[in-house]
Amino acid sequence: MSKFGFLCLLLLLGGCGSDATDDLDQWMHEAGKGLTGQIDPIPQAQPYQPFVYQAFDLRDPFDPQKLLAAKRQNSANAPDFNRPRETLENYDLDKLKLVGILKRGGVAYGLIRSPENTVYRVQPGNFMGPNFGLIKRISETEIELAETVEDLNGEWVQRTTTMYLVEQGQKQ
Repeated sequence: MSKFGFLCLLLLLGGCGSDATDDLDQWMHEAGKGLTGQIDPIPQAQPYQPFVYQAFDLRDPFDPQKLLAAKRQNSANAPDFNRPRETLENYDLDKLKLVGILKRGGVAYGLIRSPENTVYRVQPGNFMGPNFGLIKRISETEIELAETVEDLNGEWVQRTTTMYLVEQGQKQ
């Protein structure tokens, strides 16, 4: 059987050596004739042209003098810095407590307790808090203030703040 096995092996190897792909090899050779790759040329470099900065005579947009001029133009809501400050303007509003309301002669008064447990009597027109808080109205349960604060642009704007009456037994 060894002769028979050897003969089969020779036949198998002889079948693998056929030129069945010769036509494919010939087509690839002909199709590749005349094909050459082409690379685009390097673009031409532009000559350097220096930039001449001519804005030295223009005003700096971050100049503090410019900001001060803008503040002066929009100072319609600016507080009066020349008036004497009242005692309650030395305290933050969250440190002050509205502990009572009095009405006397048709005028409503608020009773404000400071952090030192001193009680002050206030009425519309008085000032409280660090933000120039002008008392506008006193009702039976609250005091309404108009505070004057500086916004991010440096302009003075008014905002309304309300203090509510602290009821007896409520944590102060």
